[in-house]
Amino acid sequence: MTQQRGATAKIAIGYESTYGTAPSDGFVLPVNSCDVVGSQVRNTPATLTGSRNPVTPFVGNMDVGGSIVVPADSDAIIYWLAAMFGDPSTTGADPYVHEFKIASSQPSFTLEKQFTDVATDVYERFVGCKISSFGLTVGGDGELTISMNVLGAQQSEETSSIDGSPTTVSLDRVNNFSAAINEGGGSLANATEVSLNVDFGLDPNQFVIGGGGVRGDIPAGIIAVTGNVTTLFEADTLLDKAIDDTASSLKITCTESANSVLEFEIEELLYSVNGVPIPGPQGLLVSLDFVGYYSSGSEASAIVARVTNNVASYDVVP
Repeated sequence: MTQQRGATAKIAIGYESTYGTAPSDGFVLPVNSCDVVGSQVRNTPATLTGSRNPVTPFVGNMDVGGSIVVPADSDAIIYWLAAMFGDPSTTGADPYVHEFKIASSQPSFTLEKQFTDVATDVYERFVGCKISSFGLTVGGDGELTISMNVLGAQQSEETSSIDGSPTTVSLDRVNNFSAAINEGGGSLANATEVSLNVDFGLDPNQFVIGGGGVRGDIPAGIIAVTGNVTTLFEADTLLDKAIDDTASSLKITCTESANSVLEFEIEELLYSVNGVPIPGPQGLLVSLDFVGYYSSGSEASAIVARVTNNVASYDVVP
């Protein structure tokens, strides 16, 4: 017997035309880790039988969920962003700029773990999946990654893939050292760390009677855009913005080349008030949480993601 290795396992996704129905087209994407699983607990009845022996347990609802960590890049990330926002609008001419904004609905997709080291190929399939949140932290010299949380409807074990000849998507990595931060329309050159988190407001509790214990839908609600900016304490500019309730903006741009750019923009945000601690004799830092929103920004979206690459267009979501 051969033990399956994580190094040779593959992750594929395919976008669903109908929620919970696996498509026939798939894309194999690079990932660092994937712990999306299906679980269904055995609940214990409170039935009394005149004996201290427990009675037969019954099954609860199926819960599909977990996290996926992917390398930040300007190619494969398109397919994850499409799962969050739908297909992008594209402008330019080699390089092309693909722009994602908040839409009225969120696509569902099928996620597949492909295990081919074992004696008989196993394809662990999860249908009715949606990305419930994503986050990234820019700063330091480690690998720049994007973390996503996934909710889904149902798990099954299959002997064949949704797509016998899937498209394998390449990786065009972007890195921490290529990042730049623009705050309030100007360069923020003294930032040590910037984090961004987006919660898509998914409702995980849509279990319907007669639905076999799986989620009948995962409707999307109001999106929450939050994060944190940490800078060297060299001035009180950001502190004043927080105290004075002054609206600002933030743009995170990772530029590897003219043909490889990943960018996230929050056009309107407010900082939470926070003081400056003195933990010791070292240089002090200012760390402020922020909340993004849409009021009157020209982009009409609380967050905008842009990817620049050499691909002319993407039309992957049905």
